[in-house]
Amino acid sequence: MLKRLLGPKPGTALLSKLASGYIRLVYATSTIKREPADTDAKLFDQHPQILAMWHGQFMLLPNLKPARPAEVKAMVSRHGDAELIGDVLRRFGMDLIRGAGAGKRKRNRGGATAMRESLRALETGATVAMTADVPPGPARRAGTGIATLSAKSGRPVVPFAIATSRSVKLATWSAFTINLPFSTLAIVIGDPVPAPPSEGPDDIETGRQAIEHALAETTARAYALAGASDALSRRNRKARHGAQDLPARDAACGADRAAVAGLAHAQRQRGA
Repeated sequence: MLKRLLGPKPGTALLSKLASGYIRLVYATSTIKREPADTDAKLFDQHPQILAMWHGQFMLLPNLKPARPAEVKAMVSRHGDAELIGDVLRRFGMDLIRGAGAGKRKRNRGGATAMRESLRALETGATVAMTADVPPGPARRAGTGIATLSAKSGRPVVPFAIATSRSVKLATWSAFTINLPFSTLAIVIGDPVPAPPSEGPDDIETGRQAIEHALAETTARAYALAGASDALSRRNRKARHGAQDLPARDAACGADRAAVAGLAHAQRQRGA
């Protein structure tokens, strides 16, 4: 990576300054569309919350922080590039939670520590921003960690997506997107996914599926609003439903919606 060539601390500081400047440039030169129109109000409606995004779409996250005072902590893994990412987030006023889920690699990436710190942050009134999918993938498949955090904290997961009409996708596991200036930039905040009623495996899996579905819908809406094509979304849909006929696809979508409705009902019962 370029930052390694520039040296650890000086390189990270220089690149984070360039990256934060680039993010501001994309916002400043783009036509911004928001859904809903007042995205800050939608975010504050559930604060503190678990703000969820896909791994490949987080480049423009730092500038999403609401204008009004709000504590937001972003979960960043412990890999080498995390120092650069964390430094960029700090430049936009976000604090860090270090660690992430192990995914299929089963490495110790600080997941247990991150879970404890995330719970503490939510309990003290901070929103936690994190990616729902974890390396090495598959991309856009929610892991169980985000559903578990929601169940433990009782806080909802709010999906969000940012898409631009002009972008470059890298050949990484998540098809990481570099958003380009002079674009139509769409910011979409989806409806909250209620916390699973328990930490049992069935409830966690139902919650995981509901989060995945909500993020897929929010991402598709952001790309449509930006007037952009999302090849990864089309590929995932084909892989998921390619062998199914139309009624089966409708049934699968209905099952996802039923999962969200079931979680909402369980949340109301728990609060009763």
